[in-house]
Amino acid sequence: MLVGLSDPRGPKVWGFVPYGLPLFAFLFAVFGPISGLPATMIGLSAFGLFNVIGLFDLRQRTPRSAALELGPGYIDVKKAGSRNQRIHAKDIVGGTTARTKAGLLLTLMHRNREHPIALELPDEAAAGKVRHALGIGHGGFGVIAWRTLGEGSRRSAFVGRIIAALTAFITIAVTLAISASAGTAVGFMLGLFGFVGAILGFAGLVGPSAEPSIVMAADGLRLRTPRGWFALPFDAIHRVDEHPAGLAFTVPEPYRSVLVEQSSFTFGGPSADDRHVILSQIRAAALRARGMGPHKDDVTGRVDVLRRNGETPRDWLVRLDMAGQMLATGSGYRGNTLDLEDLWAILEDPEAEAELRAAAARVLRHCREPEARVRIDAAVAAVRDEPTHRRMRIAVRDDLDSASQELAYLDATQRTSAAMRVDAHGRVVPGH
Repeated sequence: MLVGLSDPRGPKVWGFVPYGLPLFAFLFAVFGPISGLPATMIGLSAFGLFNVIGLFDLRQRTPRSAALELGPGYIDVKKAGSRNQRIHAKDIVGGTTARTKAGLLLTLMHRNREHPIALELPDEAAAGKVRHALGIGHGGFGVIAWRTLGEGSRRSAFVGRIIAALTAFITIAVTLAISASAGTAVGFMLGLFGFVGAILGFAGLVGPSAEPSIVMAADGLRLRTPRGWFALPFDAIHRVDEHPAGLAFTVPEPYRSVLVEQSSFTFGGPSADDRHVILSQIRAAALRARGMGPHKDDVTGRVDVLRRNGETPRDWLVRLDMAGQMLATGSGYRGNTLDLEDLWAILEDPEAEAELRAAAARVLRHCREPEARVRIDAAVAAVRDEPTHRRMRIAVRDDLDSASQELAYLDATQRTSAAMRVDAHGRVVPGH
């Protein structure tokens, strides 16, 4: 499956990788076997190169074609050069989709990334496979956050790196063109400027990340505006357009217009493709809020017969096994016919209730399709909520006695957790 991949920046630690070579060269000049003028030239070159690298924003500007390989609870991004990676379902904290002229845009928020990952997929079928592998439901989930402004120290760091790099390279040029003594004199004169510039540049490198400017959640947007944070429900978004100063939202009275400022790409702002992703997702969310998006086929009512309804864990699992055996032979169950497709739909729906998903998994264990067990395992692996994941793993265990005991223990543990909570002082108090 070929996709367009936009992953602006990985974990912040990767931002330090390009600085490895100049740092190594500088250490070699200081502690290596060379000395005198050669060591000084290498050290100054490394110092200048270190600051020159900092002038370039190494984020990916444009999408890159990639191949996706899907597995149970993960996707592998391949043929994307430095963007090759494995994305685990449990690391995704938010996901949403938008339809574009090129296909379907899936935006993911990774817990270890500063910026969202955008996958542009060719059609709904391809997007459905990726959503299934990562446990993302029809309506998306969680929170997506975009940064449209760079860090506060970004501009001063940019200027500081220019000064520090110029100091190093001017000193090298004077030394090579005139003499070592002339270079030494220039180095002393410019040294203070270079030192201050290096401090500013380093502060920008290790400083805290900028706050998100646009936060998308299930109930709407939170926008960071020049006047402070602004909460905006999706159905209140009349329009959103690019503006020379940022993104302009047209909203109801009395506000009428809300502006989210943005920096240039050089100073940490979004690229043109990043802005395309942001606008596409916001416009799609606004349309869905008005009921204009595709509707989900909810099969919950057709599998309600599988609810536990107060039964003991063992009685419930035995009843589910009976339902599975009858389904495998084509027999009806208590006057109702459980449809195989409905069971698969509820099992593979991340938005469905944990109890029904676990029940469907137990019933489908008896399915005679050769790939049934693999499909069940894939659905379980994509569950990111630990209690739900554990309940489903218990439900598909072959040992009835062991599964019954574990399910009873899980019930007791969850009842205890619901009945007690820890207050701000670390004391255990009754829950609500």
